Formats: sequence, structure tokens, C-alpha cells
Amino acid sequence: MLKKALVVFAVALLSGCSSNSIVNSLPGTNMSSDISFDEMYLRGVFNWWEATPAYQLKEGRADWYVDVELIADGQPYDFKLADKVWTASQTCGGKYKGQPAITNKTTYLVCGSDAENIQFVPSSTGTYRFSFARASGDEIRLEITPVS
Repeated sequence: MLKKALVVFAVALLSGCSSNSIVNSLPGTNMSSDISFDEMYLRGVFNWWEATPAYQLKEGRADWYVDVELIADGQPYDFKLADKVWTASQTCGGKYKGQPAITNKTTYLVCGSDAENIQFVPSSTGTYRFSFARASGDEIRLEITPVS
């Protein structure tokens, strides 16, 4: 009888836990609502992975963005979204290594220590806008569009 009461108590205790708090406590995970877009930088091979003012996100009407000049030489540009000091919870990238981003298509990023580099191969030399916004759940929406 005591064993049964303990099981019932444990089930009741665990069912009161918020699933978001459990997810947020797992290593390598972060809820996108915690991302401080105004402190984020597009960091990749095109800027030697540095957090420089030219690559800091700017606030748009419905998203955050940065424009980047890229050369179309057939090679992928690896990149991530991160703050100045690579804080794990503020580092966003691919769900898997080498996840591609395609022009005019939505790509979803995850944030945390397990975020991988994203790869983008521009179809032509020019300026591309990298736009970021919150998506459902714990993801960040990325869209890359040509500017010129």
C-alpha cells in the first residue's frame, strides 16, 4: 500500500512540471524566445567568424536582418548566428552538420551548444539579405534573399 502511494505521489509531482522548463534544462537546447536579436551577429567564413558591427543584426518591420556581399564561386559559406562571446544559449545554427540554406526558402535554426554550421552557396555574386525571426517552438526562421 505504501509503495502504491509513493508511485501516485511521484506521478502527481512529475505531472506538475512544465515541459518547457525540462526542455530548457537539457544541454544544447534553448527556447528561441530567449534570443536577444539586438545583440546577435551573423558569423561565418565571410567575416572570419568575428562579431563586427557590419554583421550585427538590424531590426526590420517583421524580422531582424543583415546584408552580406558574397562571391558565387561554387563553394559553400558556413555560418551561424551568435552573440559577441559565443554564449551557448545565444548560438543558433543547423539541426545537423552541413544543413543547407537555399535562396528564397525558409530554413529553421536551433539554438544551443549542439547547433551546427549552416551552409549557403550563392547562385550569383552579389548582396544577400539574411533575415531572422522567431518561429514556433524553439526554432529561429531564416530566409536568405538576393538584394542586388
